[in-house]
Parts: sequence; C-alpha cells; structure tokens
Amino acid sequence: MIDQVYINIKSGNGGNGAISGRHEKFIPRGGPDGGDGGNGGDVIFRGNRNINTLIGFRYKKIFKAENGGNGASAKKHGKNGKSIYIDVPTGTQIVDSNEEIIFDIVEHDQEEIVIFGGQGGYGNVKYTSSTNQYPVIAQNGENGVEMDVKLELKVLADVGIIGAPNAGKSSLITFLTSAKPKIANYPFTTLEPVLGILDYRDVDMVIVDIPGLIEGAHNGIGLGHDFLRHIERCKVLIHLVDASSDNPKKVFENINNELELFSSEIKNKPQIIVFNKIDLEEVHLLQNLIAESMKSVADKIYFISAISGAGVSEMMDQVILQFENFETPKSFDLEISKSNEEFIPVIQPLPKRRGVSVYVEDEVFVVESPGVERIATRIDYEDWMARMQFYKHLKTTGVVKALEDAGITSGDTVRIGDVEWDWD
Repeated sequence: MIDQVYINIKSGNGGNGAISGRHEKFIPRGGPDGGDGGNGGDVIFRGNRNINTLIGFRYKKIFKAENGGNGASAKKHGKNGKSIYIDVPTGTQIVDSNEEIIFDIVEHDQEEIVIFGGQGGYGNVKYTSSTNQYPVIAQNGENGVEMDVKLELKVLADVGIIGAPNAGKSSLITFLTSAKPKIANYPFTTLEPVLGILDYRDVDMVIVDIPGLIEGAHNGIGLGHDFLRHIERCKVLIHLVDASSDNPKKVFENINNELELFSSEIKNKPQIIVFNKIDLEEVHLLQNLIAESMKSVADKIYFISAISGAGVSEMMDQVILQFENFETPKSFDLEISKSNEEFIPVIQPLPKRRGVSVYVEDEVFVVESPGVERIATRIDYEDWMARMQFYKHLKTTGVVKALEDAGITSGDTVRIGDVEWDWD
C-alpha cells in the first residue's frame, strides 16, 4: 500500500491582455478593442471513495492546470484555462513543504481548491479614459502558482485491530468481514492495512487490520511505523494479544507503550482487550492466570478464537457499546475539521500584494507592484506614446510618488519586474 507520496502541482497562468484597435470612421485611431486574457485553471483535489490507495501517484508526479488564453481584438476575452481535478482516496491529507495540513479530504466528492490559477491580464480597452482615447498599454496575465505537496493517506475506519505480529488480526477480520488478507503461521504476513465492512446487530462499521507492531515501532522499527497513523482515525481499538505467547501481559504493555510514544491520543482511545487462540489447550489451561495478571490493567478482558469464532460475539457486543458511546475528542474534531475554512492555514492562494512598495538594492530603486509589473513587460519602449502612457499610469497608481519618497533623483536606475531604465 502506498500511503505517502510527494507530487508537484501548478495552477495555470493567466492569459495576456490584447493591444488592439478597431478601424471605424470618426473614432480616433479606430478606438481600442483589446480584450482581457482568460484566467488560468485551478488545482482541485477531490475525494473518491472508490480509490483505496495512493498507488496511482507512484509514476505520475506532476499535475498542471491549463493556462488561460490571450485576449484578442474586438474585445474578445481569452478562454479560461481548464482546472485540473486530482482524485484522492477519502482520508487523504494534503500537506505543504512546512508539514502544515492544507486540506483534509474526508468525504466522497469533497472538492478543495489548493491553488488558484493566475488572473488574466487587462486588454488596452480597460485603460481608456477621457484623456487617453487610445491606450497602447495592456497587462500580462498573472503567473500560476507551483508547489510541492505531500499526500498522506490515513485510513477512515471505525474500529482498528492492533497487536503484535502473528496475534491473529488477519484471522479475526476475515471471520468478521469479507476481507481476504494473507494469512500464514509466521509474523508480518500483513504488509498493508486491510479494510472490511461489518454489519453487526444492525450497526454498520468499517474495520481495519493494522500490520503487526513491535517494540521500537514509533522509531520506524518493523513494519508498523508506516501504519500507526491509520489508527489515529479509529474510534475504537481491538487490542488483540496472542495468549499462547511467553508473557501475554508484557506483549500487551509493549504495544501500548509504542502507541503512547507515537501519539498520546491513540493511547487514550477506547480499547477492547482481547486474548486470542482460546482454542489451544495450553491457552485454555492458562486462561485464569492470564485474567488474574490483567486485573491491574483492565476491568474486563475477552478470550476468543479468531478461527472458530468462540467468544467473538461477546467481544463485539462491547465493541458496539463503545462505538455507539464514542465521543469525538476536541483534537480529533479539529483534525477532521481541517477541511473547514476556519481551521485551514492560509497558505494558498498567496495573498495579493496591495499598493506600491519601493526599496533600494545595489543602488537600484526596485518597485514592487504586481499589476504595474505585468504592464511593464508589455511596453514597447521604442514607442514614445507607449512610454508616456506608462509614465502616466505610474503616476496614477502612486509609483512615481513612492519613488520620490524613496529619494530617487535624475540618473538613478529603476527596476520594475525584469525591466530597468534610468530615471529622468
């Protein structure tokens, strides 16, 4: 099972605005009619309950939305770029490079825009005014946003079966559901979480068999470390212990210690403590001794046979009771509510810069103003009229005043975006 992948996503660039003029009698220079560019496509993640793993992302790592089309004459608006939809299993968290959860996809068909496409640039018709009847300036589209994200799948199950390797977890989920995990009489036969659906006493629940945990699992030892995260979403845990082991109580305590070291919240989840393999004569004889040793740990323990089903009904009655009385902890509530805008870190889209800022770098006056930068790259600096209209736009938008406040003098160098010139 692939439950963690890294992918690269990029939203579409906005299309460029057009510089155009129509040819009509009695209209100065034909009149401006350059249309706006189209918006770039968004990157949208969508929950899909029909997908169970992230294996589809093993070979496809790059996802790009469509760019917006450029504007055209006759005020034709550029075509908006198509958004890209990325289907992921329910239970997938989208995490940024700072390990912050951007969104938590927990429902089928849940859609979340992770990054927005760039806005299309304005065509020259947008710069028409009473004193500028024929603008020869326009705006490039905004660039889309590119980022690397981690997709992390945490299985959405109601009941988790945990325990040491070879405790009989696979046999139990096979007895309870139609799941068909690999079963063998040696440790680590389960290499990935196995899901099954159980209808018990008119209660439907999803059960997951977590691969065996061993001492040191929280530090990455054994197979369990990669799957401990799946337990975080379970409401009730069935802690299955091989009653035929040398020291069943010690095995139980070791697993609980690993849970606590990984997450104190997991350790505090309701646990049904179950000793398996009661069908073995040696276990049957030691049942009372095991029960006596566990009195200091739990008020109630259960003995079952995952093969024959002996004792399973009594165990499941307790599971149902705990399941129906489960109260979502506030921290769990917060985790599931990551998909609510109130709890989402404001990471994307990037906040738009407002106004104008000027700073000096290596004796160059650098202007930061996204809208102006997108015009500066479009100017034909050989065209005197274009230069004059651009200068007027710089005054209107407050760039000239910001430069003067920063102490610019004739002969100093100004940089806006990739364009530099001497101030005069």
